Amino acid sequence: MSQDDDNVTLEMREHERIDFADPVTVDFDATPITGSGENISAQGVYLTIDKAIEVNVKIQDGSTVRGELVRAESMGDGRTGLAIRFEEPSAGLVD
Repeated sequence: MSQDDDNVTLEMREHERIDFADPVTVDFDATPITGSGENISAQGVYLTIDKAIEVNVKIQDGSTVRGELVRAESMGDGRTGLAIRFEEPSAGLVD
């Protein structure tokens, strides 16, 4: 991605992203998720669901914010990246 592409992406974002390295805890609602299977193999299954996966996000400072899981991706080496959209912008979490 070129520098120009980076600038266009940043300009399209509604809220600035800030580096953040404090511990974060995510509590998932304890309800079963049922969806429509799209494909399956010996290694796994891909499915789609018709609802949001709601979570509570706890930041180290004690703040808890309601949100929904919008993306999960394998980062390699057994790590997983999670993207969570807050139900409402939480300006109090970032200065």
